[in-house]
Amino acid sequence: MYTCYEESVIDAADHHGNLSFADAKRLLGDHGFTISDLYEDDHGACPVALDSRNAEALLFWLGY
Repeated sequence: MYTCYEESVIDAADHHGNLSFADAKRLLGDHGFTISDLYEDDHGACPVALDSRNAEALLFWLGY
């Protein structure tokens, strides 16, 4: 079950579940991170999914 916030992030994704670069950058920035931070430590998320800016993977990386 997703929170309203998580649902809004997932709803912003394309039909493959991926966010645009701008949306991913905004999501990470809202939490004090950058796209570069994804590559420094994957936090146990799939690196391929992070590279694709997958909404669920980004939320997992952020701790949701």
